[in-house]
Amino acid sequence: MDVEPAVVSNPEPELSPGGRRGGDKNKAGADRSAASLLWYRGIRLLMATYTAAIGGWRATGRRNMPATGGVMLVSNHLSYLDVFLLGNGIERPLNYVARSTLFLPILGPLIRSVGAFPIQREGMGASGMKETLKRLRAGGIVTLFPEGTRSPDGEIAPLKAGIALLVARAGVPVVPAGIAGTFRAWPRGRLFPIPRPIRIHFGPPIYPHDLEGLDPRAVTALIHDRISACVEIARQGLDGDLEA
Repeated sequence: MDVEPAVVSNPEPELSPGGRRGGDKNKAGADRSAASLLWYRGIRLLMATYTAAIGGWRATGRRNMPATGGVMLVSNHLSYLDVFLLGNGIERPLNYVARSTLFLPILGPLIRSVGAFPIQREGMGASGMKETLKRLRAGGIVTLFPEGTRSPDGEIAPLKAGIALLVARAGVPVVPAGIAGTFRAWPRGRLFPIPRPIRIHFGPPIYPHDLEGLDPRAVTALIHDRISACVEIARQGLDGDLEA
């Protein structure tokens, strides 16, 4: 959730789930225990297998994700599948911002176990901001969908204004991502997903010094542009897959 005219990356092979252990904030997986990291990897393997079975997925631009340290990962939001697909495409474990209504008796403990934490539906609030900053400062990746909700039509909606404040407070790299294909696989109103190919593209990081001198509206516009550029690359890759 910058200002470069284009985001380009060479296609890369599909990522197999995996990761590296770490003991401090400069190591991948530093923000969780060894047991939690092992559990996360197991769930990610299951989800990677499932999403491959319902149509297949590919991720490009993965080298744009910093290998260590706190990172904000920001993406467009089309479907419930998006969370799982972003996790499949990144070697490091992710933390997820999720609305508080999802933390039900069974679902809540499950999504907490893979790094989710609650925010209020109407906005992040003080507690959500505090937890986000805590996990970033511990060296983790926090995933956000700055549109605030799933797209009703498959296009990117305006971003919530609060993203600029969060980015300023965090002071960490912001990696934009674009997803294509999940809207057709599992849009709003459909009970279960259907098989569809999916593409993800991760763009170059936006570093704190890239935002110096920009007001909040310019920061928000920059993040929106970067996500849009990633979406376009993902769509082009998806079109190529469908034509092959």
